[in-house]
Formats: sequence, C-alpha cells, structure tokens
Amino acid sequence: MREEELVNLVRKVQSRKTEFQNVELKATAGGFPKRIYDTLSSFSNQDEGGTIIFGLSETDNYEVVGVYDIEDAQKKAMEACNQMEPKVRAVFTNTEIDGKYVLAAEIPPVEYYNRPVFYQGAGRIKGSYIRVGESDELMSEYEIY
Repeated sequence: MREEELVNLVRKVQSRKTEFQNVELKATAGGFPKRIYDTLSSFSNQDEGGTIIFGLSETDNYEVVGVYDIEDAQKKAMEACNQMEPKVRAVFTNTEIDGKYVLAAEIPPVEYYNRPVFYQGAGRIKGSYIRVGESDELMSEYEIY
C-alpha cells in the first residue's frame, strides 16, 4: 500500500466511523496492543485478507492518536505474525496524518488448503478465528474441519 492509499483508507474509516470486514483499528499511542492474534487469524482466513491500522482510535471518535514508536510497533507486529501457524507475512506502510504517525499492516490471505491460520499458543481449536463484520469470532470445530 502506498502512503496516499493509507491516508485515503484512514479518511474513509473516519468519515464512516466504523471498522470494516477487512479493516481493524488498534489505538497504540500508549503502547502495543496486548493481543492481535485473533485479527491476524481472521484476516488470513478470509479470501481478501485485511489491514490493521495502528494509531487510530475507535473510542476517541476515530481520531488519529498516533503510534508510540513505529519501529517497535512493527517489530512487535512481526513477532505476533511469527506466532501464527502458518506464519503470517505482513506488509507494512507508515505515514504521517494530522501530525501523528500511523502504521498499517496488510495481512495477506492464506491459500484455502493451508487454512485455518491459528495462534500457536492456543492451538488449532482455540486459536482459529473468522471475521464477521467488524468482529473476530472464534471458529467452530465445524468451520475448522
């Protein structure tokens, strides 16, 4: 994603005041989110993948709150991606919006025969998620198999 595309995506989210089937927001002004495994799993398990935007806050009226440290946030996101099975290979873009930095992690879809992508720490049954609207939902055993 180019920087202009990221700016346009942030403005679209702000104007509609909602996340999307393929866009998740994480406010990271005060540090990296405690968990993003569910979103990594759900985006990897849908055909179009998805984008996580760090530095935009739902609870603050979709304002740009910025990322505490772009390099550290990207490093921690990559560490989380490496804890998925199969590993997730995100593509990162950052830009400045309203005087603050925003980081996007594009999560590619995984081929159907390699799904479900799940968090290794929880295992296939408790670590596989699917995206439903703007929510990451735990997959049922039926959906997994």
